Amino acid sequence: MLGNDVFIAFSNKKTALSIAKTVLGGGYNVAAAVLNASDLIHKINFYESGIIICGCRFGDGNINTLSASIPDSFRIISIGTHEQLQYCDESRMLTLSVPLNSAALLAYIDMLRVETRSRRSPDEEALINRAKRYLIAYKGMTEPQAHKFLEKKSMDSGRTITEIAKAVLR
Repeated sequence: MLGNDVFIAFSNKKTALSIAKTVLGGGYNVAAAVLNASDLIHKINFYESGIIICGCRFGDGNINTLSASIPDSFRIISIGTHEQLQYCDESRMLTLSVPLNSAALLAYIDMLRVETRSRRSPDEEALINRAKRYLIAYKGMTEPQAHKFLEKKSMDSGRTITEIAKAVLR
């Protein structure tokens, strides 16, 4: 199960503090706010899981090299300009472009927590996989793109991924 802890990593201290204030205001626990990738890696080593909210670039690396060092039990929300986000490995993270909508950020956090908390039945997993295969075959998406498509539609509509998968297959 995904932990309740949120980790924030931005190279700009003012941005990190602003994001932390938004997250705290949304009722979530900020376990750490750091300014570089190496400090983030050090902090998360003391936790089993959580949500990481970070920028795309750090003085000591970028989001793709950072995400390769983060265990799969952590979910990542990367925030940046549209141009910066084009280079993100979207199979590993959700992305939000600036200017940042605080409500969207809190919705992403809530979606990640709810989605990970709820265990899907084998039938639900099969349905989701069928919807992904449909998107791959008929819409030309890759598997990560199909998964992200379902996640984003779920978040935007407030419906579960299973409900979105059913709608895709209709």
